[in-house]
Formats: sequence, structure tokens, C-alpha cells
Amino acid sequence: MPSDPERVRQALAMWDGFPVHREPRPIVLTAMGVTALDRLMVDTQWRSLFDAPGVPESELPPEIVPAAVDYCRDVQSGAQRPLANIIRANGPFATDRGTRELPAWMMHPDDRRWPFIALDPDFERRMTWRPPGVGAAHHEEAVLAHDGRTLTFRFIGTPAQYADYPDAEVFETDTAVLVEPVEVARDGDGYRLAYAEEREVVVRLAAPLGNRVLIGIGHGPGTTTFGLPITVLTAA
Repeated sequence: MPSDPERVRQALAMWDGFPVHREPRPIVLTAMGVTALDRLMVDTQWRSLFDAPGVPESELPPEIVPAAVDYCRDVQSGAQRPLANIIRANGPFATDRGTRELPAWMMHPDDRRWPFIALDPDFERRMTWRPPGVGAAHHEEAVLAHDGRTLTFRFIGTPAQYADYPDAEVFETDTAVLVEPVEVARDGDGYRLAYAEEREVVVRLAAPLGNRVLIGIGHGPGTTTFGLPITVLTAA
């Protein structure tokens, strides 16, 4: 199915204001939450960070107090409990260039599987960028080759037994890139089951990706996933 030109134009236009030449490059978060749970699963020493002496509750930025209070409620009854030990340190966040350690406020009481981690509000205002109305979620990812232009785009698509993706449409502006895989149904495969699998296409950009943001259509206009940023990793 060919891309909807107007939908593509709208998505790319959302990133027209991205300060692509700013140094350092603004951080683009790709998930509203953090990748802390994955980090704890592979690096148990990170858990010891929460045993350090905490900071006074009065220092917690007011912007994140409601979320911290809600996190500390009793899991069963919902009753309010005192805040856990508050740690001020760098924590792992998912960005469009991979996981980064960024200034955060964190708590991890013994009865919780995952920690509370909130990006420092002042750091977020100064150092991150995202268009108004665009959320963030774990989504597709891509791998950029060392030439800076060859992009392997991974996405959830129709299983290989039902369709091929021989090509993709690539749309580029000075600030963003959008890749739309072209699906070609296989003949004679009969009934298509309602499931999907990870697929990939390889494209070559007209210019090096550089500081530009790779974005997606998500669930379309009017949703928080329309124009969402996609993670780009550099080939090993």
C-alpha cells in the first residue's frame, strides 16, 4: 500500500523545529518510563545504589511529587505510605540513540520489583526535546551502518509466509527521516492469520542521518504515537 503523502508530511513537519545543529544535540527520549527494570535484571550491582543515604523529601522537585507519592502507595489497599529513600543519581533512560545515564530522582523499596525513576525536571527542560503532543513508547528500532547512510529498519509486520517487504519508501527533511516499508502480499497463501512478527528492510538515505531524528507514523494523526521518535543504534 502506498504511503499517504499528507500523513507523511504532517509527521515530518512535527519535527521541523528540532534544533538539529545544537551542541550538544538535544536528548530525545523514546519511552516515557525508563529502562531500569532491564538494567536491574542484567546488573544486580546497580541495586546497591539504593542503599546509599538519601536526600530530604523537601528537595524532591514539585513536578514529580505526585508520581512519587502514587508510587509509594500500598500495593494492596492503595493507602498512602511515607516516601521511600530518595536517591539523587544518574539512572538509565531510553533515548533515540540508545540507553543513556541521565540525572534522575529514584526510589526502590524492598517490596517493589522495579524502582521509581524520574528524569530531573530541570535537566529535561534544558537538555531534551520533543514536539508538543508526541508521546514516547518502545517501538521499532534501526541500526545505522558505519557509512552513516545505510539503515536497517526493524519493525513489526506481516509474517514472512504471507508477505514480503522488498523495498521501503524513505522521506527526508533537514531534521527528520521517516521510513515506510512496502508490503507485497504473497500469492496463494490462503487465509492470513491475525498475528505479526519482526521484519526488517535495508534502505540508503540520501544524506547521512547525522543528528536528525528517525520517526514513525505510529497509530496515525491525533494519537500520541504519531511522529514518535525511533531508536537508532550504531552497528558494532
